[in-house]
Amino acid sequence: MGASPLVSSNKWLYALIAAWIFLGLFGHDPWKPDEAYTFGLVFHILQTGDWVVPTLAGEPFMEKPPLFFITAAAFAKLFGWALPLHDAARLASGFYVGLTLLFTALTARHLYGEKAALPAALLLVASLGYVIHAHLLITDNALVAGMAMGLYGFAISQTRSFLGGLLAGTGAGIAFLSKGLLGPGLLGLTAIALLAFPAWRRSVFLKSGLWAALAFAPWALLWPWLLWRESPTLFDEWFWVQNLGRFSGTHRIGGVPDHWHYVKALPWFALPAWPIAAWSLYAFRKKILTAVEWQLPLVAFLVMFAVLSASSLARQIYAMPMLLPLCVLAAGGIDSLPSWIRSPLDKAAAWGAAILALAIWGLWFAFLAGYAARLGASYVEFVPPVAPSLLLAAIAITAGWIYFVRMNDVAVRWAAGITLVWGLAMTLWLPYLDYTKSYRGVIADLQRSLPAGPGCITVRELTEPQRAVFHYFAGILKSAETKDCPLLLLYTSSRKPPVLDPKWQLLWNGGRPGDDREYFWLFTSSAPRPGRP
Repeated sequence: MGASPLVSSNKWLYALIAAWIFLGLFGHDPWKPDEAYTFGLVFHILQTGDWVVPTLAGEPFMEKPPLFFITAAAFAKLFGWALPLHDAARLASGFYVGLTLLFTALTARHLYGEKAALPAALLLVASLGYVIHAHLLITDNALVAGMAMGLYGFAISQTRSFLGGLLAGTGAGIAFLSKGLLGPGLLGLTAIALLAFPAWRRSVFLKSGLWAALAFAPWALLWPWLLWRESPTLFDEWFWVQNLGRFSGTHRIGGVPDHWHYVKALPWFALPAWPIAAWSLYAFRKKILTAVEWQLPLVAFLVMFAVLSASSLARQIYAMPMLLPLCVLAAGGIDSLPSWIRSPLDKAAAWGAAILALAIWGLWFAFLAGYAARLGASYVEFVPPVAPSLLLAAIAITAGWIYFVRMNDVAVRWAAGITLVWGLAMTLWLPYLDYTKSYRGVIADLQRSLPAGPGCITVRELTEPQRAVFHYFAGILKSAETKDCPLLLLYTSSRKPPVLDPKWQLLWNGGRPGDDREYFWLFTSSAPRPGRP
C-alpha cells in the first residue's frame, strides 16, 4: 500500500475527520442513560454557577469530578444563544475528541514519522467502539483526551523532558478531573512499567517524571481540597466509594462483574486497529526490546488491559482508552501490511459500508412511504419529517464516501465507511432516533395533565437520567415527602400499576414510545395543596 493517497489528499482527509467529529453532535435531546444525567450536572452549573459539588436535580452526585461538566457549561454559555443548551453543551465532546485525535496523531508522528500521523487519527475515527461514545455528552471523552495527551508527553520525554513532563502531567490532570483516579493511575503505571526497558531508565525520562508530578499537582489538589472544605462527607463519598469502591467491588455501582469482558469486547470494539496493530508487533518483533517507539504503545495497552480487566466492574465504554495505543501501534506498521490482511480489511470496509448504506437509505424510503408496520417497526405512530438540510447532508455524505472509497488505503476506507454509516444514521434517521430515545414527549404529556396552579411534587424511584431530564424539561425537582404534598410522581419498570395508599388517585400515566421497561405514574391526593415554591 503506497502513501500517495494520504499525501495528495490531506485537505480532504481533514474534512472527513471534521465531518465525523460534528455529525451527531446536534439536533437531538440528551439521550439515556449517560447523556441525560451528564447534562443534568451541566444544567446545575448553568443555573447556579456552583461547580465544586456536582449536583443532579438538586442532590449531590459524586460519581465524577467536574471538569467535563464545567467545560460543557462553558460551551453552553458561549453558544446557547444559537443552539439549544444541550446541543451547545455537547460541543464539549467535540472539543475533547478533537484533542484526542490530535495527540494520537502527534504521538504516532513522533514515534514513526510523518507518514504515521494521519493513519493513527483515521484508525481511531474508524474504530467501531469509538464512534457512538465519541458523539455523546459523556465525561469519558475528556478522560480519553487526557490519556492521549499523557501518552504524547511520554513519547517526547525522551528528548524534551520539560515539555514531555508538562504534557504528561497536564494530561493526567485532565483525566483525573474527568473520571477520578483511573486515568492518572493508568498513566503512572505505564511510566513505571516502561522502566523495565533500559532505554527508559535514562535521566531525561526521570526528569520528565518530576516535571509531570509538578504539572499534575494543581489538578490533583485544588478541586479535592475545595470539595473537602465544602463537605468532608461528600469528599469521602467521592474518593472512597466512587473511586476505590467501584474498582474493588465493595460498592456495586454500574457495569458488570466480568473480568473477561474486554477479551470478548475488543475483537469488535477495536476493529480495524487491532489486527493491524498485531501485525505491526509481529513484523517489528525484533525491535521491541530495544526500540522505544514500540515499547511505549505496547506497554500502555498491556497496562490498560490488565488494570481494566482486574476491575470488579466492566463496561464497553471503559475500553475507550485502550484504542489509543492500539491505533498508534497500527499506524506504525500499516505501510508494511501484507495483502492477506489488507485485502479482507479493505473489502470489509468497502462492501460493509455499501451494504449498510443501501439498507439505511432503503429503510428510510420505506418508512417514509408508510411501510413501518409491515417492517415490524415499534413506533408506527411516528411520522418522519423530511428535513431538507438533513437530506442534503445525507446525499453529500454518500457522495463523499464514493470519493474516499476509491483510495487504495485501508485506514481511509474504514474511516470513510464509518462516517458514511454514522452520518446517514445522524441525518436520515435522527428525527426517528430522537423520538425513541428522548424523554421530551412523555414529559410534555405529563405537563398537560398537571392541575392548574402551584403545588409540590413528590418524586419516588426515578433513576438519575430520569431525574435530570424531568428537571431540565419540566423544572421538577425531588421535593421532601410530606403529608401535605398533593402530587406524587412514580417510576416503575413495568406497566403494572403500583400499589399505594387509597388516598392516592391516578391522574396520569405514560412512557416513552415503544419502551415497556420505563413507565411513569402521576397521582394526586385529597390533601390540602400548599403553594409550590
